[in-house]
Amino acid sequence: MARLLLLGAGHAHLDAIRAIPTLVTRGHAVTVVGPGPCHCYSGMGPGVLGGTYPPRAMALPVRRMVEAAGGTFVADTAVRIDAPGRAVHFASGLRLGYDVCSCNVGSVVAHRLPGGHGAADDGPDNSDGPGGPDGDGGGGGAPLVLPVKPIENLYRARQALLRLAARGPVHVVVAGGGPAALEVACNAAVCLGRARGHGAATVSERDSVTLVAGRTLLPRLPERARLLCRAAAAARGVRIVEGARAVRVAKDGLLLDGGRTQPASVILLATGVAPPPLFAASGLPVGPDGGLAVNAHLQSIDHPDLFGGGDCIHFTPAPLARVGVHAVRQGPVLAANLAARLDGHARRTTGKSRASGQPGLAPYIPRPGYLLVLDTGAGTGVLHRPFGGAELCLGGRLAFLLKRAIDTRFLRGHLPPGGTRPGECPWDATA
Repeated sequence: MARLLLLGAGHAHLDAIRAIPTLVTRGHAVTVVGPGPCHCYSGMGPGVLGGTYPPRAMALPVRRMVEAAGGTFVADTAVRIDAPGRAVHFASGLRLGYDVCSCNVGSVVAHRLPGGHGAADDGPDNSDGPGGPDGDGGGGGAPLVLPVKPIENLYRARQALLRLAARGPVHVVVAGGGPAALEVACNAAVCLGRARGHGAATVSERDSVTLVAGRTLLPRLPERARLLCRAAAAARGVRIVEGARAVRVAKDGLLLDGGRTQPASVILLATGVAPPPLFAASGLPVGPDGGLAVNAHLQSIDHPDLFGGGDCIHFTPAPLARVGVHAVRQGPVLAANLAARLDGHARRTTGKSRASGQPGLAPYIPRPGYLLVLDTGAGTGVLHRPFGGAELCLGGRLAFLLKRAIDTRFLRGHLPPGGTRPGECPWDATA
């Protein structure tokens, strides 16, 4: 028997979780450790903020999935990986040994802002921030600050915006100039517009949503896609500020590098993502941004029993954009390689030689280009897909319908019968 330890239950580990019954049949033991009983699918997070989806729509009940498959689920957070000793230490003090370990622990907001009295923490719940015990900013106090990671923070942001809208004007500032920042700004506008009873889902004159984009908005997208995104933001009443960078959280808003303060009741941080500090803190080989350095087989370059996928890795053959499509595509490769490594351990334990013709580790081969569809709120989207030297750009309802079809198909492929149950996600106040 060999022991498989999965750190995180994100997109790149879902195929391995689905393979647990097969692994158990082969005599292996599988333990999955995650921060909570549900994993949130990031593709639907902005839609939850805007009210397109109920919060449970983006949740996968990973505890139930693991336990029903014959594995063990532990709610905890890894703080150190002892790769030479093949063990992982957790925040609770728990220590788990392994024969093969895989990491899919996601990412954190890359650029935190000083100020805010710790409100910009990336922990599981900072809704009791400086705005008061109910997690709201405004009311003369400091603004509520929420990073967009973990994804369930977007639902917490929605709850805060609705409570604030019931009391008076709401001023939202989104910090960041990438795709996530645009999605969050547009859906925050939809949330506020609908809270005021606006059928058009735009910001009312009482409220404001400002996107502080840094040097420029969406610098990695082509001009046609940027124009569509700007038009979508304008339709939602979102004001875009370029040529200015967020510096710190002030008592009445967000201080910009020019010295001006942008008034805010709520500040949403979408300033890019980076791997968590776990790997550097464990003394493991990492990339420039702290991601676990892996080879083409998604295997640590120094420790052959340690693997990883998704946002938390540095893919040494070629840097990868931190987008969900890579984690999803890495899933089947990672699951196959983990099974092969486990079987190898079992053979060595029993003294059996490798069977003739048995496959080794498979490489992850990134495909050139990927489809990007942004949720711009109220059933609209912006699509971009490069094709060699050409590209397809599309905005409006059709782009959103395609995104919804892709997202729901992905979730249906992993959800257990009956889907996510009321009460399975502790952060879901609608349960």
